[in-house]
Amino acid sequence: MRTNRIKEYLIKIIGPKEDFPLEARIFHTICIISFFILTISLPFNISYGLYELAVLMGLLQVVGLFLYYLSRVHKKLKISIILLGIAANVLFVVNFYYNSGINGPGLMLFLLCIFLMTVVVPKEQYLFWLVLNITEVMALLFLSYHNPSLIENRYPNLLLQHADTASTYLLTAVLIFVATNYIRKSYHLEKLAAEEKAEELKLSNETKNKLLSILAHDLRAPLGSIQNYLEILSELNSNEIDRQSIEASLLNETKNTQQMLSNLLLWSKTQMEGVTVNLLPVNLKESILPAIKAQQSIAIEKKIKLEENINKSIMVLADRDMLQLVVRNLVNNAVKFTDAGGQIGIEAKIEGKSCLITISDTGRGIPYEMQKDLFSLGVKSTFGTQNEKGVGLGLSLCKEFTELQNGKIRFESVPGKGTRFFISFNLASALS
Repeated sequence: MRTNRIKEYLIKIIGPKEDFPLEARIFHTICIISFFILTISLPFNISYGLYELAVLMGLLQVVGLFLYYLSRVHKKLKISIILLGIAANVLFVVNFYYNSGINGPGLMLFLLCIFLMTVVVPKEQYLFWLVLNITEVMALLFLSYHNPSLIENRYPNLLLQHADTASTYLLTAVLIFVATNYIRKSYHLEKLAAEEKAEELKLSNETKNKLLSILAHDLRAPLGSIQNYLEILSELNSNEIDRQSIEASLLNETKNTQQMLSNLLLWSKTQMEGVTVNLLPVNLKESILPAIKAQQSIAIEKKIKLEENINKSIMVLADRDMLQLVVRNLVNNAVKFTDAGGQIGIEAKIEGKSCLITISDTGRGIPYEMQKDLFSLGVKSTFGTQNEKGVGLGLSLCKEFTELQNGKIRFESVPGKGTRFFISFNLASALS
């Protein structure tokens, strides 16, 4: 509990990532750590008689606190960074002069300054601060070399010199470590977030591709039938009775296709943000009859007998649109792989607290080598008895959507003798 409170307090001081970019949080961290390290070093410099250096450290503390306040409270990060760069470079030049020049740890502070500026400044400012830093250091070294008496060695003894160098090194090492560690940690967090977003995007794209494939898959057959009816009407000199019969079939096919398209578009809209299931008590026959009728015309064209035997009173717990999609795909596959003169049956029976729906055909069956991976996305699509092309996706969706409705799906098939698919759903009465 105490650890969590400390963590929350630190986040509050540094700034939550929702409100502050990474550069701002690093800047705040540097200001806080620098303040505490300078506070520790201040009494040592006073005790050793380095009063000018103590004043510089105190001034740097005040500047750091002000810039932290300006960035954290008023969110003026860019101005704070520029002021920090100017103040740090001026103070480090003065520090180089009062802190024994080349004999002191001033060059370490310049190195620390350019590192920290590189971490927090915008990319387009990198070159400016680098050139400024190098120019200052080279100028100070040049002056101290040609005018050795210009900068006095202010250390009274070797111990104080080493102590000052050690404390400056400590400050440099800690700030570099903190900044680097913060960057690495933030990088890994951002990388993880990016990977999660990429996975979400991948799933979203897969869902979108599934939806588009479903639309293409389910609309191909009825639109083909409508086209055939129109071609017959335009090419044949049929009598009035034949014309009326064809027009009635065409109207019925159009209505079924329109209803199916409306359901698919409505369902697709709800799925674009992810697959959601709306389980409700639905009448089984009323729910799947439109899906069966949508395949009726193509079955008639292939001279296939399509029969359904479902009790009107059966109520199941399912998502109506998903249920229709599953049945429509299974019946479509049965029609596609059944030769002319064959039979397809759809029936349902109650078994305990569930309803078992059987879709059987007398078609060519499924080759044994394909049966093991039949429900996977990797299964290759095959051509039907009249070279109908599938999308290689229907059965995978049938399995996925059946299981999302707490149902089960399985099949039995003998090559050359036909196939039977079994799907079971909980009865609505079992809900109580």
